[in-house]
Amino acid sequence: MERRRRNLWTIGAIGISILLFGILGIIQTQKMSRAVAFSKDIQTISEGLPSIGGPFNLVDQNGILRTNADFKGKPMLVYFGYTYCPDICPTALYHMTNALNQLGGNLKIQPLFITFDPQRDTVDHLKVYAQNFHKDFVWLTGSKQQVDEVVKAYRVYAARTAEDRGQEDYLMDHSSLIYLMDKNGQYVANFNHNTSPEEMIKQVKLLFETGKL
Repeated sequence: MERRRRNLWTIGAIGISILLFGILGIIQTQKMSRAVAFSKDIQTISEGLPSIGGPFNLVDQNGILRTNADFKGKPMLVYFGYTYCPDICPTALYHMTNALNQLGGNLKIQPLFITFDPQRDTVDHLKVYAQNFHKDFVWLTGSKQQVDEVVKAYRVYAARTAEDRGQEDYLMDHSSLIYLMDKNGQYVANFNHNTSPEEMIKQVKLLFETGKL
């Protein structure tokens, strides 16, 4: 009887082990499926689109010449805006700042702000404005020609509104995308100014896991 009880216990233990391995296998499969599905989504986003991004020669908030080569080897979050923007640009920059704060130093990403309003966004003005956001931001401006070239390369839309009130007092209509570029400066994906920091973090982590960044 004792021997039979031990056999039944052994069979039961084996059955429980098989069940646990099965559950773990299902969970792992679901995780892999989510990663693969996300990877496919990213490919769908980038495939079939014209190229986005390219070389640039601009000046940062400290008056130092910066080129795209300075950031090679590090993924980038790139946002185009203007510091006189009353709502959309600050929203995007605050979301980027919060996402970067939560990511910490483990997943290092370089945030860039590139103005499309160089007339007012001078080096000195950018240096003051930079104090409102993440310390790692590089704030870039330049001549109108230099800025126009990089705006075109990233396919950004920006134009003065019809309510133009003078040389220094005007607003701008513009696209509002946060470009995620890989360590070679190639476009991977984009967010918009309403994308929450949590969503940015989730997608960035998955992109690191799937080798996209």
